[in-house]
Amino acid sequence: MSDGRRRVPGRRSTFLLAALPLLFLAAFLLLPLLRVLGIGGASLGILGQPYFQGRLLWTFTQATLTALLALCIGGPLAYLLARYYLPGKGLLLRLLLLPFVTPTLVAALGLLSLFGPRGLTGLDLSETPTLIVLGNLFFNLPLMVRLGYAGFVRVPPNLNAAAARTLGASGWQAALGVSLPLAWPGLAAGTVLVFLYSALSFGLPLLLGGEKYATLEVEIYTLTAYQLRLPEASALILVQLGITLLATVLYLRLGGSAGAGVAVVRTLPRPRGWAALFTYGLTGLVLILCFAPLLAVAVRSVSGRAGPTLAFWQGLFSSELGGTGLGNNGPPLGLMLGNTLRFALLTLLCSLLLGGLHALAAFQSRSRLLDLLSLLPLMVSPVSLAVGYLLLYPALRAELPLLIAAYSLLATPLIVRSVLPALRAVPMQTQQAARTLGASPATMWRTVMLPSVLPALRGGAALSLATVLGEFAATLVLTRPEWATLSTGMYERLGRPGEQNLGEACALATLLMLLALTVFGVLDGGKGEVT
Repeated sequence: MSDGRRRVPGRRSTFLLAALPLLFLAAFLLLPLLRVLGIGGASLGILGQPYFQGRLLWTFTQATLTALLALCIGGPLAYLLARYYLPGKGLLLRLLLLPFVTPTLVAALGLLSLFGPRGLTGLDLSETPTLIVLGNLFFNLPLMVRLGYAGFVRVPPNLNAAAARTLGASGWQAALGVSLPLAWPGLAAGTVLVFLYSALSFGLPLLLGGEKYATLEVEIYTLTAYQLRLPEASALILVQLGITLLATVLYLRLGGSAGAGVAVVRTLPRPRGWAALFTYGLTGLVLILCFAPLLAVAVRSVSGRAGPTLAFWQGLFSSELGGTGLGNNGPPLGLMLGNTLRFALLTLLCSLLLGGLHALAAFQSRSRLLDLLSLLPLMVSPVSLAVGYLLLYPALRAELPLLIAAYSLLATPLIVRSVLPALRAVPMQTQQAARTLGASPATMWRTVMLPSVLPALRGGAALSLATVLGEFAATLVLTRPEWATLSTGMYERLGRPGEQNLGEACALATLLMLLALTVFGVLDGGKGEVT
């Protein structure tokens, strides 16, 4: 097109692309939630009970505390990383991706290995609020650092110097008066996102909080799986959705003004004096919070109270390894590993199809609504979805397609959020040049668009697959005994006393962690970017 404008495809083309993803969202997100809301509204009276008020207050408190701590630690470190030269900074930012792909139960086991009843540190913090907040920081502190860094690195370096010269401000005063206001939308959006993730956390409070510190998510699971009180569980889901909706709207408003501008290329000075102390001190603190649990799991998986041993691994690689049934000590490793890989690969195929079609439809139509619809699954927890499935599709509870649908609903948004920005980043001039040279639309997509989008597609696939590998919330509700995965095997062994069971759980956690990191590294191609 000679005028340089993007030609908008017809509504028929957009409808054909969006039909399958929208039908999937309607069947496995909107209708189950409507069913939950339908019976939950009549049971909202339970919120007048002190017990449920306590669960709501604790959920809000731990999420708020985590968000504030992440801001206070990650915000200053993000500024220092953007302001000063730090050897290995690129490696540090890449390593901070690891918590994103670490299964929840691995982090929980790592914290228990450090601060549990038989922890490596000798400090028992089990069933205390401290351990839950530490677990939330493990996952969310890297998010705050990366979002904050992306905001501060876009602040022109001459602004602080100008403020110092014209106003007589010190470096820290200039940072607070100039850099912070410009980067604040990104920091605020990150704070809201940390709150949202912490409020919806399931695995950490389930394993680390005990009955005293159960969150709304854990209470929903307990009411559903153990007490069969679905109306009360639905009422709590309704409250949780309200909190999530408010947080998501706030995040979208803040995120719309975050990250404006481009990263400024500059020669950075090395930190000196107090700046060096804060930079290296905060870096060390973040590394400890984010990687000590992972190291603890690996150490605990090959060591017992009597010293280094392979007894735990020998217990897993027993004669039951190739079995197909459940052994006396729990599901055999062959069954758990096979189910984990099978469910993950089926989910990846479904999410690639659904996410790819959704991204193409949103790109071609330039529809803001389709873009926002892709975010809806991120607002709902797997436990809440599982409750909706039990209410709407009770006959399908023990059917594999329902479990894969729940997994795919979690993975598909990660594909869309990776592919859609990459599609929009392809220059119009490149597409026009291909058409000018006589390329058909199919040829242009094969030779121009697909190579440009493929890295983002691989990154989204890597993140979604690594996330699904450790998912166990939906499996706990929509499960059969023969559907045991590495995650549910870990959870089952943690429910039994004894050093051997704890060691086997840590061995399973190490195996799952290595599997997730390997999958992420191979598919992501080593680029280490989350879009």
